[in-house]
Amino acid sequence: MDSVFLDTNVVLDFYIERQPHHDVSLKLFTRLKQTKARCFTSAVVIANAYYVLTKLEGLEYAIDKIRRLRKLVAIARIDDSVIDAAIASPYKDFEDSIQFHCAILNKIDTFITRNIKHYPKAQLRIADPSQFLGAAKLET
Repeated sequence: MDSVFLDTNVVLDFYIERQPHHDVSLKLFTRLKQTKARCFTSAVVIANAYYVLTKLEGLEYAIDKIRRLRKLVAIARIDDSVIDAAIASPYKDFEDSIQFHCAILNKIDTFITRNIKHYPKAQLRIADPSQFLGAAKLET
């Protein structure tokens, strides 16, 4: 079974019910949970989601959603090599670069994001939630 990395925008689409993306993120999270897929995200995604959820919905809501997210995802390691690779990369968005290199370092197969144009496809599979759901061959 493939391992997947969930980017910030996918997590936020799900938890703040951001339309028109919430419906597909709901299907994605449901599928990942049902199949017991190997899901990852980074501490950066957790921190970003916490920050946004706290601002929009309050502290208790944010903590509850982060707890629920942690039941689905493992935290992929970020170390010196990830930061150094992000610094050296030509990507305009430093945070995106950290996430990308984090997924590579942790040998994650598929990076799920709505910002697929921000990432090169040479080193790992990049898919938006709809693409992933359409092509996923996850075990049930």
